[in-house]
Amino acid sequence: MLRRRIPLVVSLALLTLSAACRNDTTAPPSTSLTGTWRQSGDLRDLAHNQSHIHLGTFTFAQAGTSFSGSGQQEGICHNAAGDYTGPLADPAPFPVSGGQVDETSVSFDAGICHYQGTFEHGNRNRITGTGTCHYTDQGVDYTFAGQWQADR
Repeated sequence: MLRRRIPLVVSLALLTLSAACRNDTTAPPSTSLTGTWRQSGDLRDLAHNQSHIHLGTFTFAQAGTSFSGSGQQEGICHNAAGDYTGPLADPAPFPVSGGQVDETSVSFDAGICHYQGTFEHGNRNRITGTGTCHYTDQGVDYTFAGQWQADR
């Protein structure tokens, strides 16, 4: 009796595996960023002991693997003197340009910042990565870098 069960179990396993493999041959879903994304960042300028946290949105329009659009964010910057509103916390809209997307990653420029990230665990509605922002104020060069994320 045991001999008959083993071939039956193996046959069922092979049939299940065969069905699963047929499903794997379909093309992966296309990656479209078009639409509005909520985004946030936690950036720091270690050389000047400053921090910046922001919340905002990006609106993207995609053509092929390229995209552009606009963004807007509000935030708080902090240094030894306390909280301040700097270029990173300016609520004015800014352009998004140079966007590139593939099946796993995203990169683009947004105003004075560059963002890059990956789709978190393959989820096409969540991007996590890094942001780097550069600006000069009163002759001092600032570079903020840190974590960034976006969801839709």
